[in-house]
Amino acid sequence: MRPLLILMLLCAAFGAHQLWQKREAARAAAFDATTFVAVEMPSGMQRNTVYVLTPPNCPSAQAKRAEALIRDLGSAGIPVVRRSGFSFEMDDPTPEQMQGIHRASAVFKRGPPTVFVNGLAMSDPSAEQTIAAYRGSSGRQ
Repeated sequence: MRPLLILMLLCAAFGAHQLWQKREAARAAAFDATTFVAVEMPSGMQRNTVYVLTPPNCPSAQAKRAEALIRDLGSAGIPVVRRSGFSFEMDDPTPEQMQGIHRASAVFKRGPPTVFVNGLAMSDPSAEQTIAAYRGSSGRQ
């Protein structure tokens, strides 16, 4: 009887864990994909610089859109950096920071190019959307 009780408790704990993971994933992905969303900025990314994340040396259509975006932002005089990934380094994140990290990961999972600027992120934005986000979040006109 005791092994059966232990097995039932383990199954209940596993089920609760699975439910929690699905809830967190749904909450992280529950935002409008057509606008920039507030995120926790990854480590090493400075304010007033646009970061475009895309695979290096990739001939795909996404990489070509990223190159065009980088070129358009440079032509507009906006500081832009190309990267292929990001990470978060924090010792004891707050619940708000964790939500921002989950949103950043959800945006990144939507596909390249992913753009980060001043606490905002979006997957595959246009140059106009990126310039508006940069100017709106940095206070520059």
